[in-house]
Formats: sequence, C-alpha cells, structure tokens
Amino acid sequence: MAGRWALVVAWMAIVFRVSSISDLGRAARVPDWISHPLEYAVGAVLVCRALEGGRRRPLTLSTALTATLLVTAYGVTDEYHQSFVPGRTADPMDVVKDLAGAAIAGTSYREWRRRQAAAGAPEPAR
Repeated sequence: MAGRWALVVAWMAIVFRVSSISDLGRAARVPDWISHPLEYAVGAVLVCRALEGGRRRPLTLSTALTATLLVTAYGVTDEYHQSFVPGRTADPMDVVKDLAGAAIAGTSYREWRRRQAAAGAPEPAR
C-alpha cells in the first residue's frame, strides 16, 4: 500500500517540477485544455488506487469523489505555485480543467473496478 502512495507523491513531484519551469519550450504547444485534464486524470487514478488500498471490491462513489477533490485541491495549490514562477501565471480556468480530468478519470476508474469485480477478475498488481 505504501507503494501506491509513493506513486501519488512521485506524480505530485513531477507536476510541481514542470510547474516550476518558466519556459516549457515545445511542450507549451500542447493546448492546456488537453494537458491539464490528462495530467490530473493520471493523478486521480493514482489517488483512487491508493485510497482503495488493494481491496477486492468495487471502488465506492465517495472514494472516487474524495480522489477527485484531493487532486483538484492539489491543482489549486499548483496554480498558486505558478503565480511565483517567472513567465507563468495562475489561471482559475486551469483548475476547472484539472477538475474535469480528475472527475472523468475518477468515475471511469470506479466503473472499471466495478466491472472487474462483477466479472470476478483478479485484483490488479500491488
């Protein structure tokens, strides 16, 4: 279970590091309506996995919502962090994009786990 949380922390560190870069170069060409939802979708799946802790039952709605809210809260702190990085700005709409990606991923992960449990599929590797 600690490994699952280590992945969450690693994801957070990567997001923080990328947010610290003033000039993203070619990566800046990716529209933020694509990059933000994808970035926070990954975070939501990782947090869902960490919160479920390897249990062999479907992910609850409250757990998926908790993951979505935690990841979105991190998005808020990331925007605040960017306000101190030269060449970067804090944009509340980016948080909306973060929330969208996290919500879609959290609910999709929940549905995937529900189907796995219904099919009697083995538990994913820990």
